[in-house]
Amino acid sequence: MTIDNELTAEESAERMAELLPAEPHTRLLHSRGTAVTGVFQAEDTATELTAAAIFAGGPVPVVGRFSGTRGDAHGHDAHTGDQGLSVRFALPGAPVADLTAFTLPVFFVRNGADMLDFFAAIAPDPITGEPKPGAMAEFTERHPEAAAALAAGSGLAPASYVSQRYHAIHAFGFRAHDGRQTWARLEWHPEVGLAGLDPVAAGHFPPDYLARDLARRLPAHFGLYARLPADGDAVHDPTALWADPPRLIRLGRLRLDHIIDDHDLDFDPLRLPTGMTAPRDQLAADRSAIYPAARRRRIR
Repeated sequence: MTIDNELTAEESAERMAELLPAEPHTRLLHSRGTAVTGVFQAEDTATELTAAAIFAGGPVPVVGRFSGTRGDAHGHDAHTGDQGLSVRFALPGAPVADLTAFTLPVFFVRNGADMLDFFAAIAPDPITGEPKPGAMAEFTERHPEAAAALAAGSGLAPASYVSQRYHAIHAFGFRAHDGRQTWARLEWHPEVGLAGLDPVAAGHFPPDYLARDLARRLPAHFGLYARLPADGDAVHDPTALWADPPRLIRLGRLRLDHIIDDHDLDFDPLRLPTGMTAPRDQLAADRSAIYPAARRRRIR
């Protein structure tokens, strides 16, 4: 598969490695992370939206991974940019399904080629190690669609992995038992509420303060919600915010219990259960191609 008819997925992964230098055999992004296990339990209301088996009502074992987008093993949790929560649903007797989500509600660009352009803009100067003067201004001039994502950051450092809201930035199709399909984005809402920290103060914490905090927070709980588009929302544009106030349907509750070794989990935004339709936007397809290419590069 080519990314925007220019680079193959493998070439895109190599380009990412040039822009975001990573230690050998480590992730190019989301290198700092903590893996957990738990259980997802669907709500009765979920069956009104979808016939997917993971929403049928029984407990579904999960493996999840909290992570910071940027930074390596020697970095600091306060300096990782946005955070991610990826969850693998492992319903016995069914193929696994993944849900990848981020603290930003939308993304910066609409396809993989433009994603590489974004990484080029944020990559530090190879000589000084500092941000390249004017690079982000030039990027935003080329990509005005990035404005919503750039404005969405709170400016705060994360207080805890479990006190943030995580958004799956693509719209998924949910097919009900009667064949009706509804497009919706998915969101994880923490039950402890939202919290952030002053970035300067957080910088004085231990570099792995989020992992340390998680160990004492478990068990932790999140509600899974489907956010429905309003009339006029750009349903299949991952850079577009949807209208407020949100139209939410609670689909279930996630309980995370135990930290496990942060082994080589390979999440895929298009690894979906039967009963859910893949997003129509190009970014989802490009992410699904680049992720395994980056993993092959990591383990070779």
